[in-house]
Amino acid sequence: MITLGNAIDQFLRHARDQRGLASHTQLAYETDLRDMLAYLSNGYSENLKLGDVSTLHAKDYIAHLRDDRDLKPKSVSRHLSSMRQFFDWCVQREYLDISPAENLRNPKTPKKLPHYLVTDEIGSLLRQPDKSDAIGNRDYAILVTFLFTGMRLSELTGLNLEDLDLEGRAIRIYGKGSKERLVPPHRVVVEALENYIRNHRPATHGQPEPVFLSRKRTRMTSRMAGWVVRKAVRQAGLSQRTTPHKLRHTFATQLLHRGANLLEIKELLGHNELATTSIYTHTNVDRLKKAVDKITL
Repeated sequence: MITLGNAIDQFLRHARDQRGLASHTQLAYETDLRDMLAYLSNGYSENLKLGDVSTLHAKDYIAHLRDDRDLKPKSVSRHLSSMRQFFDWCVQREYLDISPAENLRNPKTPKKLPHYLVTDEIGSLLRQPDKSDAIGNRDYAILVTFLFTGMRLSELTGLNLEDLDLEGRAIRIYGKGSKERLVPPHRVVVEALENYIRNHRPATHGQPEPVFLSRKRTRMTSRMAGWVVRKAVRQAGLSQRTTPHKLRHTFATQLLHRGANLLEIKELLGHNELATTSIYTHTNVDRLKKAVDKITL
């Protein structure tokens, strides 16, 4: 019967011969499978037969990666993916009847906490546009709108003049799946948009009329609006992780800090599920600690 090592050699040769398989994928297969071979050979048998490899062996190796080597879930999942590809290939070649990795599950990856700006960083960002010209006033209005409405990038660039009721403090936003929501803009947003539209936005006559225009008087693209944010972020010396979507996180975090509940934030952000909104609860940890500390015995 073929050994585990010989089977791995054959699989890697097959992977190298496959057309269209990326070189980094080939390297990952080789690195991961050689690592598995070294562990199983040392722990069980130098000449371990392929047919003797069981689910227990596979689980033992995964536990070793997780517990002994303290690999992150993403890295463990990559090793497991290589194992699955290899053992599935062995089944296809009829070297095995069933894959030892068939019922193994990927480790749960913890959700990343959203990056957001604190008050000083918000102020620094908003000081960057040069409001002595039309473009600077436009860029300032874009930053303020992102920060105080929670709009997505595509929602901001899709905004039309007819969607604004600044006097009544209402902005109609069309989100994912053309889902419509009304957001009451902060007074800073109202002031910035009124100033830009009345004093700096070039006149256009098409229908519908975009709120934010490029230098060529056409609707700003998502790429252009993203560049406005990146430029201000760079000038303010903030983390390059600060994207338009991070400004959306900032809006949600500011709301939570000021007492808004998750249902209100869900409605303002246009989330379909409350579970999506619940990630922002991490920002309330300090307040919760202070609340707990108030308990007296």
